[in-house]
Amino acid sequence: MLKEAIFISLSALCLVAVVQGGTIKECEGKMAASLKKKLCQVRQYKLFETPDMYSHIDCCMKAVDFVEKDGTGDYHKLYELLNDIEKHRKHDINLETCVGESMDAQANQRAYAFYKCLLKSTSADAFKKAFDLRELIKANKLPPGTRYSSEVDKQMKKIDDNICKL
Repeated sequence: MLKEAIFISLSALCLVAVVQGGTIKECEGKMAASLKKKLCQVRQYKLFETPDMYSHIDCCMKAVDFVEKDGTGDYHKLYELLNDIEKHRKHDINLETCVGESMDAQANQRAYAFYKCLLKSTSADAFKKAFDLRELIKANKLPPGTRYSSEVDKQMKKIDDNICKL
């Protein structure tokens, strides 16, 4: 009886982990129709102030594991990664500011507020590189622990070129 309860509990935890650990591709697959037409622009980090975009960015930021379950930005999940890409103390200040903005945002806009704040900060370039790197790792296109390199740019260009065909 106890073994069954433990097994059921562990199975449920594994299911929750799988559901939370999605990929950007999965987020794009369930993206609202209104946003699908703009997928190429979204992938180029263009911001749209719409409920559909808030939902999509919430999904993506959770997929790359940069936010908490409630969408609030997570300083610790990005600080080392940003500094590994570009060593600079500005990341500390920008992350503190952006976590604060995400905490102040409405519940359905927290991840978007964090994302938008980082894209408008002086850490934007490092954030984009970190996001791209994590997208590729989560999609199993690069092994865990891979550091940012020109290989990330090459693989992202291939993906984006395929999506953004004219």
